[in-house]
Amino acid sequence: MTPSKRASFEVYFSKSEGLRQVSNPVRMKILEMLQKVEDLELKDIYLDFERSGDRKSKSTLWEHLKILIDNKLVIVRPHPEDKRRKLFLLNSKFVGTTEMPIAELSDQLSVLIRKSIGDPLSFANGLFCAVRFGIESFTNFNLDPVLREVGKTIGKEIVATITNEDLDGILNEIANFWEQHKLGLLQVVSKTPLTIVISDCYECEMMPNVGKTLCAQDEGILEAIFETKFRKPCIIKEIECHGTGHSHCKFNITFPLL
Repeated sequence: MTPSKRASFEVYFSKSEGLRQVSNPVRMKILEMLQKVEDLELKDIYLDFERSGDRKSKSTLWEHLKILIDNKLVIVRPHPEDKRRKLFLLNSKFVGTTEMPIAELSDQLSVLIRKSIGDPLSFANGLFCAVRFGIESFTNFNLDPVLREVGKTIGKEIVATITNEDLDGILNEIANFWEQHKLGLLQVVSKTPLTIVISDCYECEMMPNVGKTLCAQDEGILEAIFETKFRKPCIIKEIECHGTGHSHCKFNITFPLL
């Protein structure tokens, strides 16, 4: 998942170095490019900056790349067709960004716990929301990339229970799983594009309108299920949510290589 907006800093994780903070806007932009494309040459990075109107010299970009390489966030290797040319690859995972604090999230934490006391399932969901949104509201750190990765891990376990191979059968099994496990009520509202709506969402139903979608974990779960069943990349994008003032969550599912 790439950053949706330029933040004051971003955090990346590499296996050798752990968490690394990146605050330089040029380096943040290079890392964002490398999330979208598996490998790039210096000329590709240069042209991308030029197209965006933020022109940088190749020597300047090379200095920023060297810093990213020294910090183990990027690696460099020879081009397979010409060893004199260099390819740059991402060697880390995007973890999250800082963002402006959302006061409504902090205010809602006590409310959702208070309302859920006495109902074990609601209280369990309230605890999940309190931890997730509490971290975001108190630290101003956007956890969406981490939650999406957690969702992918969960989705890989769920998909093992899905036996159908055709789209309709898979969608029916997902809907049954959601209802059986009290995750919400899932309904297909369109096949072209493939769009699903979830009501009574466990992840965000108790949250106020904060101007952003909140179900990154569900995005990851659904992405893992569809990619595993169809053996090709897909993109899951939540477009409506309780966090955007809606009474449901709506997801678009696309297969960009189809």
